[in-house]
Amino acid sequence: MKKNLISMLLITATAISLAACGGSKAPASAGSSGTSAPKDTAASVNASQVVVKYSVTYPSTGTQAEGALKLGELIEECSDGRMKMEFYPSSQLGDKTATFEGLGNGTIEMTECAATDLSAFNDMWSVFSLPYLWENGQQACATVMDPAVREMLEADAQANGFIIIAWTDIGSRSIMNQKQTVNTPADLTGLKIRCMQEPILADSTNAMGAIATPLGASEIYTGLQQGTIDGLDHTPSVVVANGWQELAKHFSLTEHFTIPDPVFVSKVWFDGLSAENQEAVLEAGKKFSDVWNNEIWPEATEDGMKAMKEQGVEIVEVDKALFEEAVKPVVDKFLADASEDQKALYDLLTKTRENY
Repeated sequence: MKKNLISMLLITATAISLAACGGSKAPASAGSSGTSAPKDTAASVNASQVVVKYSVTYPSTGTQAEGALKLGELIEECSDGRMKMEFYPSSQLGDKTATFEGLGNGTIEMTECAATDLSAFNDMWSVFSLPYLWENGQQACATVMDPAVREMLEADAQANGFIIIAWTDIGSRSIMNQKQTVNTPADLTGLKIRCMQEPILADSTNAMGAIATPLGASEIYTGLQQGTIDGLDHTPSVVVANGWQELAKHFSLTEHFTIPDPVFVSKVWFDGLSAENQEAVLEAGKKFSDVWNNEIWPEATEDGMKAMKEQGVEIVEVDKALFEEAVKPVVDKFLADASEDQKALYDLLTKTRENY
């Protein structure tokens, strides 16, 4: 089934490169697309369909790419064929910064990213970077989709030019390395672990004993090959999609960061759609959240773990309480220095999560 989905994706997407950027072994080729935001009457695939350019950093293969295909199907289905998605993986239309700029001016219609990435617009989103904020991805998604939480997050997103149409569970990140078995924070001493640019993520990685090493997603595979990094943190499905298990053979189930991904569209573009097409986009997003969180992602996580084991990766069960204790000072400092927006979101999330 997955092979068929990927085949369909390669046919449907515009000029998709077979190289995977989020840890790619070769650079992706650029996709082709119009550069202005299509309105209901603007240029489209057959002069009658509204084009939705979906720009992401993850590769053209793997679970997230399959999810993109499903989202495209739902957009076309919910709009009765009036809209069609064009998929641009592997940062073909630019990195996250360029994509955000495109959404802001309407030249890119849709993207998906970690919730923490929106801290570039309001520091309250940094709360999602806190380690051990959630028990698991299901709790995280249920919490952010709670009406009270959604109201706060969606209002801020709209104020910054984005309309959130879906929330997706991307699981909990665990530490993977190519040097040694990691059972405790002490075992991380001296290991260079790749982290994202968000300061809290780096501080947490350091607090667990490792040397936090910021590195772009597209540089991870090469970084492992060259020894720039000794490891990284991510989820089984994403690890396998990028081939990192080929180089790093120790995967410790620390599950320290759980950061859901919102899927959102350009408000400038959305406001230019007919009411009928606006409803179609929102309906497609709602349906996508359901199928992703309840079907696609759970299966992908299981498949990712299986694939890693089959390829000789050591799966290590750890005492997560040891790692949680190690990062507690980072959480305490964040809360002590938090802005009013950060405190308000943290309080709402921690109160609401108790319901899930």
